Amino acid sequence: MNSLTPKVFLSFTFDDWALAGRIAKALQANGIDTWWAEWCIEAGDSIRQKIDEGLGSCTHFVVLLTPASLPKPWVKAEIDAGFMAKLGKGIKFIALRAGLRPNELPPLLQGQLSPEIDPAALDLQQLINGIHGVTKKPPLGLAPAGARAAASTASTGFSTAALAVARTLVERSEHATRMGPHSSVGDIAAAFDLSMDDVRDALHELGSLVKVSPGGDLVLANDDLFVTFDRHWMPWDPEADALHLATALVNDRELPREPEALAKAFGWTARRLNPATAYLANHGHIKALKSHSTGIWLLAAMHDNDATRRFVKSRS
Repeated sequence: MNSLTPKVFLSFTFDDWALAGRIAKALQANGIDTWWAEWCIEAGDSIRQKIDEGLGSCTHFVVLLTPASLPKPWVKAEIDAGFMAKLGKGIKFIALRAGLRPNELPPLLQGQLSPEIDPAALDLQQLINGIHGVTKKPPLGLAPAGARAAASTASTGFSTAALAVARTLVERSEHATRMGPHSSVGDIAAAFDLSMDDVRDALHELGSLVKVSPGGDLVLANDDLFVTFDRHWMPWDPEADALHLATALVNDRELPREPEALAKAFGWTARRLNPATAYLANHGHIKALKSHSTGIWLLAAMHDNDATRRFVKSRS
């Protein structure tokens, strides 16, 4: 049996045998391993020993309280044992009422929720759901998209709106080249449940990481945006990649210096290599050769120098 299967000890009086049997069978049929005397105590068994075994292994103690069972000494003794198990082992104690009002229960039981059942209808779904841990509470919905965008970036110092803009550009970029990805202010506002003013304030906050078209409607990314934010939403960190690239350039004189050949050597795409080269170039750690016809590559070529060596040395 699965260790996660709930186990119920059903306490009742013989006067309520038929009702208790219906409850036991309903619980058993709904994935709840139920201790009920009729199928757990056989001829020749020690009644006390079997009850102790049932109480000792249960996860839930359910006592059927009716006008007939309430005064019974045996039921009272089992209630005491159920409470001890609740206090000692943390089992769930459930007082199930039939034909009793809450104020007719013993004082000790009046302070806890006691579901009422109608023997005629016998709707046990609430009890079954509760034993299985199914609550009435609706499932937790998603936070607004803008808040989700900021979930992993709480320490960046940027606002939620700025992070939403950055994430849009990061995830839409195909190659992370300067001015490559673009999006409209309206698209960003709609995608992340932001107002137009929120987006404009976010663009001001991002500053030189983005560029806004003269009309103010189109948002484009500068290469430093990918250097800053790729690590939050892409499966790499441009700064770590930059150190790896710089180390290879310093140590391997045979390594090609053209980005396409470098990407092939590392097994990287242009989308991954470009932010790493941008980090090195923008921090002055390499000699960067630029061209207006580099296609999907940020640089035409790169060469290591003393600054590259010092960068590697400072991180070693």
